[in-house]
Amino acid sequence: MALHARAVRFSLQRICLAPVSFQCSTHTISHLGLEYGLTGSNDVSKRIPNIRYFSSKNEKVIDLSYADIDPVYIPVKKETVDAVDVVDEQDLFEEDQHSIDSEIVIKCRKKNLNHERNQKYNQFKEIPLASKGWKNKKAKDDYFTIHIYNDDYLPQSRKNLYEFKNTGLSQSILHILKQHGITIPSQIQALGIPSILKGKNTLLAAETGCGKTLAYLAPIIQQILAYKENVKFKNQFNSPLALVIVPGRELAEQIGEIANWFTEDLPLNVKVITGGHTKRQILNPVFEENDIIVATLGALSKLTNTGIYSMRYVRHVVLDEADTLMDDSFNELMTRFLSRFQFKGRNENSNLTQLLLVSATMPRSLSDILGDTIDIDSLNKIKTDKLHAILPHVQQKFIKINLSEKPSNLLLHAKKLAKSRTPTIIFCNKSSTCDWATMFLNENGIEAVNLHGDMPYEIRLGKFKKYQDGIVNIMVSTDVGSRGLNTIRTKHIINYDFPSYIADYIHRCGRTGRLNAGTDGKVTNYISTDNDTELVQQIELAARTMKSLPNVNGNITKIRRFHILNELENRAAKKLD
Repeated sequence: MALHARAVRFSLQRICLAPVSFQCSTHTISHLGLEYGLTGSNDVSKRIPNIRYFSSKNEKVIDLSYADIDPVYIPVKKETVDAVDVVDEQDLFEEDQHSIDSEIVIKCRKKNLNHERNQKYNQFKEIPLASKGWKNKKAKDDYFTIHIYNDDYLPQSRKNLYEFKNTGLSQSILHILKQHGITIPSQIQALGIPSILKGKNTLLAAETGCGKTLAYLAPIIQQILAYKENVKFKNQFNSPLALVIVPGRELAEQIGEIANWFTEDLPLNVKVITGGHTKRQILNPVFEENDIIVATLGALSKLTNTGIYSMRYVRHVVLDEADTLMDDSFNELMTRFLSRFQFKGRNENSNLTQLLLVSATMPRSLSDILGDTIDIDSLNKIKTDKLHAILPHVQQKFIKINLSEKPSNLLLHAKKLAKSRTPTIIFCNKSSTCDWATMFLNENGIEAVNLHGDMPYEIRLGKFKKYQDGIVNIMVSTDVGSRGLNTIRTKHIINYDFPSYIADYIHRCGRTGRLNAGTDGKVTNYISTDNDTELVQQIELAARTMKSLPNVNGNITKIRRFHILNELENRAAKKLD
């Protein structure tokens, strides 16, 4: 094994030509931060050369002899290093090679802050947080890891507790699911499918990667087939019976692929509409029969406004990734588009349109967002036990790091992951950072692709396919890659830029540890700013108290501000009256 060497220089004046003897205890050396070696063995052949060993009842002493004041190099074999509580800087950015103790839920650098399973805190005292002092620069290199359950754990929502025969799905649909290896429903599928088949407006809220897409697609397809047969409905060109609206093109293509499972054996037509060629579709429209349209909101809105697609016969509207469609970037366009439909109220047997909301996070103020569109009380809310919770089967590590040190540590971490061929997604908050990080990694011999909303869709899709097919194992992405995409092969997430909202953190973590993907996913977070620290403190507090993550509303400040101003105006008007 290679020998480690560290120079020890003492500022001594030369007072004679004879050898000088210097003695120091191991306690003193440890205080100086030096590495030292003691074998504790009487076997002379195993001892380190140029070091004389002494022993006493209370301590071991090293005698360093040298004839000059030049630096003395002390070779130390790694296996002979005495046990000292020293943290190697590189270790801060490496995954734990040992399994985390099953009774420790939060493992901290400062061991006195470790949190054990079922540990309780005094309600009248402040709960100690490992991240409490992270706004101070002195907290650099501090870290803690959250790993609630070990590798043998399966969340309640993924256990084999249900059967498809109890959901009400027809044999023809069950046969297609079986062909694709799906024989047991997840919790959200077992609870959500019967509600949708009954015609209820339904909210499906469950943690990422637990099978929400099939939870709404399968019952909608069954209802469409039944409706076409019962009323002898004759398809009209470009007049769908169901809409699935999504925020991103990649998600639209992914849902379209799953929906096409059913088109081979059933009389069903599926169309995927995305942006990028909307003007061409307006100038040269294609008229065809469509039962289900999966579309991005912007493209569908334009094609509907120009009369190319008719919403007259729509019976089901699905908002997939509903929390994103409700945030500031989509909200106005979405509410304007939904005003075209007359949704069901509490009478589920009416012939009005059924609304389905699907997401891994759901704003707590739905009435503020959809109150003018639908009767909120008519929503049958179906949630899993881990909604808005820290993923218990995914190890999450938080590292306090200076902004200037992030690139070098990213490179160290990425080299290790590339060597082990671990499928990894690195998240950045801006497209420019995403491009830079990709170039930085490639220039240093690590093959990576980038993914963000500012690049043309065809290029974006090609790069994502490279990652999905295993041609490239590292993808650098903005939050475009965090919503809904079935990145089942991903084993590691690096938040190079920590997200601005808790909802975004939940979605990013959800790219690993997905249904049928195992429980060996890991997340590494670089924490650099005060805003990062505030969010981390909320996450750590939720983990220590075993509560849901707070403030999952995401970026809906404009909506809330609008409703607050309206309320103030109404109050002022009443006072004037």
